[in-house]
Amino acid sequence: MKSLSFGLHAALLFGTAAFLAGCGGGLQSSPALSPSVLPLGDVALTVPHYVQRPVRSDRTRSAMSPNAKHRQILLYVGDDETNDVYVYDYKSGKPVGTLTGFDGPYGECVDGKGDIYFANYDAGNAVEYAHGGTQVLNTYDSGGTPIGCSVDSEGDVAVTSFDPGEVTVFAGGNPSEGTTYSGPCDYSWTMGYDDKGNLVGGGETSSGGPEFCALLAGTKSITLLSTSGITIDFPGGTRWDGKYFLLGDQEAGGNFQTGLVRATLKDTTLTYVSESILIDDCYNDYTDVVNPFVVGKTNTLFNGKQGTAIVGPNLRCVDGNSGKVDYWHYPVGGLPYKYLSAADPYGSAVSIAQ
Repeated sequence: MKSLSFGLHAALLFGTAAFLAGCGGGLQSSPALSPSVLPLGDVALTVPHYVQRPVRSDRTRSAMSPNAKHRQILLYVGDDETNDVYVYDYKSGKPVGTLTGFDGPYGECVDGKGDIYFANYDAGNAVEYAHGGTQVLNTYDSGGTPIGCSVDSEGDVAVTSFDPGEVTVFAGGNPSEGTTYSGPCDYSWTMGYDDKGNLVGGGETSSGGPEFCALLAGTKSITLLSTSGITIDFPGGTRWDGKYFLLGDQEAGGNFQTGLVRATLKDTTLTYVSESILIDDCYNDYTDVVNPFVVGKTNTLFNGKQGTAIVGPNLRCVDGNSGKVDYWHYPVGGLPYKYLSAADPYGSAVSIAQ
């Protein structure tokens, strides 16, 4: 297994991205191309905020279309350049609102009610909004550098810090009931809950080697997991797809493409089941989806049914002109079937009205 150092990851710089470009065009169909995937060379992949883009002053207030909260499915896209979150109708891609006042919005998650949570990487917290709402319901002060979040079936809110690698769990979603669990992963990508309350995530050692850490249900410390049949070159966020843990790989097979490894957890071992590969045809065919979000018929996929779609910002499409939020069929993967243009997207999630 290849080992990449933190310093190499931090070396990659992208050009400055433009303002949100998808506010008028809605969803666009992706052409049926067969992109070639470049072999891994001396270019490193993404580390959170390897470069701080200039932030535009934002004196506007959050605003939402009057009927946004009644729309069945909403897509939320965080933009690191503007520090705003843009809200769209999931099916049509029509813009319906903007949430302001964030500080490095990154990974996102939802709970059973459809409330949506945003990890503020630069603020050391996460914030909660109601489906279609414009006011912060709760602020979860986790510290560190929050890269993503997950909510379990009991309403516990877990906020993962990338550096230092740790996770803060707020029991029952109570902002005053947070407990932080550290190590042994030096750097942690977003940890995700399964239907039994196990919290699993990919991480890295200080030298860049991949590893997996878990806060197992009923325990009070982080456990280092072993793996069987799993090869992850560069970890990404972890999700529950309704049946399996979905382990992100930002460098699947040593190429600039995103892998989604399905795995089971028994005791302290993750075992390979199958894999999907997400590819794209933009910016030299690079694909890098740090926090893939699984879309199903319910907000939390704890009903034993797999989701049917993946949405996620493709950071490799930030080529100096625009970024993308892609829609992939799941578990098929391959090329996206639709996409939404965006400026500098770092996180996305889908909320279903209740």
